[in-house]
Amino acid sequence: MTTRGRAGLLLVSVAVGLCACERQSPTAPGPVGALSQFQLGYRLLAVYPDCFWCDPDFYPIAREGQEQQNAINQLGAIRAVAAEFSAILEQLKLADRATYSDAETLSIYREHKKLTGAIQMTPVSNGFDFVVRTGQSQGLRIEGTITPAGKITERNRQTSFNTCPICLAKGTRIATPDGEVPVEAIVRGMTVWSADQSGHRVAARVIDTASTPVPASFRMVRLTLSDGRAIAASPGHPTSGWRPLGDYRKGETLDGALVTSVERVPYPAAATYDFLPSGPTGQYCANGVWLKSTLPGR
Repeated sequence: MTTRGRAGLLLVSVAVGLCACERQSPTAPGPVGALSQFQLGYRLLAVYPDCFWCDPDFYPIAREGQEQQNAINQLGAIRAVAAEFSAILEQLKLADRATYSDAETLSIYREHKKLTGAIQMTPVSNGFDFVVRTGQSQGLRIEGTITPAGKITERNRQTSFNTCPICLAKGTRIATPDGEVPVEAIVRGMTVWSADQSGHRVAARVIDTASTPVPASFRMVRLTLSDGRAIAASPGHPTSGWRPLGDYRKGETLDGALVTSVERVPYPAAATYDFLPSGPTGQYCANGVWLKSTLPGR
C-alpha cells in the first residue's frame, strides 16, 4: 500500500538521465545569502519536485476528517518553530495572523508535512546534508549537500524501492484454525482467525494478500509486552483499535498487557507482508497480538 504526499503529485518530475556523482544540480531562484533550514528545504523541493514520502494522515489508513483535525491540533506547535512558520507563510503568501481559517490551517499543516517528511536534512559545517527519494515504486534515493546560500551538490544517486511498506515482518506467526503460519506463507483462500464486531474470535477466509519491497535502510518498530509477546511491523501498522504501533510508548497497554519496550530495529528481509481476512473488522492475530489489516476493503 503506497501513500504519497499530495503536494508532490502536483509538480513536474525531474529528469534523471544525468551523471550521478558530484553533479551540480540547478538551484531554485531566491535571495543570495544564508537561508534558514526551511527555506533551503523549499529549494530542495523545487529542484526535486517528484518527492516520494508516506503521509501519516493517509498511510496506512485514511480516516475521514483526520487530516483537518491534526492540522488544527498541531498549528500551535508549527507556529512555535519560528523559522519554519515564516518559511511556510512566505510560500503560501499568508500574513502572520493570530488566527487562520480551517482551509488555511490545513494548507499550513500540509506544508509542514512536506518540509519534515519529504526530505531529510542534517546540519553539517557547510550547510546541510540531505536525502530525498523521487519517483514511485522503482525510483531514486538521492544524497547531497545544500549550502546556506542554496547551492546543491549531489553525491550519490541510486535505485530505490519507493513504497510505504506493508506491514508485518517476514516470519510473523499468524493464528489459524490449523495452527500458526508465517505471514509470507498466507495465500488467498486460506482460513485464519479473525474477530467479529463484538471481539469474538471467528474463522475467516483470506480474500487478499500483498507484499511490498523495502529499502535496505528500512527500520521496523518492535514492541515487547509484559506477558512475553512481541511484534515487529511497520510503525504505521494499526492495532485492532486503529492506533499505529509506532505511537505506543513504554508503560502503555496493548492488547491487555503492558508495553515493556519499544525499539526501532533494522529489517534484513527484502519485503514486508499483509493480508485481508473476510468479515466485518479486517482483524487477525499476529504473534499473539490482535492487529488490523492495512489492505483496502475494511
